Amino acid sequence: MIRKFVEQRSGARASETLQLSTLFELNGRGVSILSDTENDKTIVSDLPQELGEEIGPLLRGLDASPGKEMDLKHGARIEGYGVFTFPYGPVTSGIPEAGGFKLVTYGERVLKVIPLINFKKRGVENSVVGREPNDALFLIERSAGNFSASYSSCFVTAIEECLGANVPQQAKWTRAVAIELERIYNHLHVFAREAEAASQNVATYQTSALRERILRVNSKYFAHRYLFGFNRIGGVGIDLSAKDMRTELFRNVREITNEFTKIVEYFLSSRIFLDRLQNTAKLRKNDALSMGAVGPAARGSGIDWDDRVSYPIEPYDEVFVDISTETGCDTMARVMVRIKEIAASVTELQQLLDKMPKDGTFENPRTPYRIDPDFSFCRIETPSGDLIQAVKLTSDGKIEKLHIRPASLANMQAFAKSLEGNVFTDFQFSFESFGLNYADCDR
Repeated sequence: MIRKFVEQRSGARASETLQLSTLFELNGRGVSILSDTENDKTIVSDLPQELGEEIGPLLRGLDASPGKEMDLKHGARIEGYGVFTFPYGPVTSGIPEAGGFKLVTYGERVLKVIPLINFKKRGVENSVVGREPNDALFLIERSAGNFSASYSSCFVTAIEECLGANVPQQAKWTRAVAIELERIYNHLHVFAREAEAASQNVATYQTSALRERILRVNSKYFAHRYLFGFNRIGGVGIDLSAKDMRTELFRNVREITNEFTKIVEYFLSSRIFLDRLQNTAKLRKNDALSMGAVGPAARGSGIDWDDRVSYPIEPYDEVFVDISTETGCDTMARVMVRIKEIAASVTELQQLLDKMPKDGTFENPRTPYRIDPDFSFCRIETPSGDLIQAVKLTSDGKIEKLHIRPASLANMQAFAKSLEGNVFTDFQFSFESFGLNYADCDR
């Protein structure tokens, strides 16, 4: 199914404004999806005959076999007197998951960063082939727990388009509520980690406590702290139609985010905190574009792309979404984007809860299946950026092909580029500002 903001082209290639987002193989033919960052369009194309070196890491990251780590090497080899490679990870105090890096250095300053991915790859795409979509959903929403609402909503939307399912509006709006709650608690987590890196313990604990309160809101209204299990093919299993419930949900979220605003005001006046973030780990706009950066990482470098506006599935085409960008290109810019997005998510939640339709939460997809003969894909803005899932079903409605391009994989090379020329102690500031998640990257 081709949406009105999607364009089909032949032989489209990445350029200054056309960013390669993902590529995959389908029935022996190559398919690429690109983002027209100037015109807010998604371009679907066959693969150009000549592919540049810049997509090599993307290809290696997607095609790596489970259980074997992969080097994402880029750029020229660094040589010189005293230069050596320092292995960092796969398990360290600065990275909360199993992931690693090779840091090329001559001492304190980092000359080059080579990310190592795939330490925890589980082969999610291949493992769901042949399954019923609802069976596959259980695994997909758990493949990156922090982004569960985004993963599950992206998957069910793509499946529903393949089936031609008539999904109630209320279900789609409920999914958006979950996605915005997910965005808030993830952004709070990033701020807490940045405060921890700056040894600001009070802010770390205060922000972590606010994140915990959002998780309890999730548990109360969606029956799971990390928003597992509410999505279905054809709708949702949560009913937010009661006005008192929606009013209470919003009041709880607003109280939490108001407290966070006070914390932010204090730390934006802290010279110690600002010194650690300003001018740290810069990612120039042209580098962000060429390396396929997404989410707050891209918007912190002045790229005005957000799936909620550029690929607006319902209800994002019916509510106001305030897209925040910064031009500082540094860690501070990426953190400021997240701070502003928390406030914007509160505004979106108010609209979603106030205007939520009441046409029901679930409707079985039409049977017999009306399967789209080609493939369907969906893009959803996760807390760390653009998530793409492409799905093709068999004639009896089972999964024939699933392709996932996560935000963390797209941002891994951009993070590596940003750290060049910085010192070792800048590592955590940069890593957290990109929102990198190895479960997301190594699905």
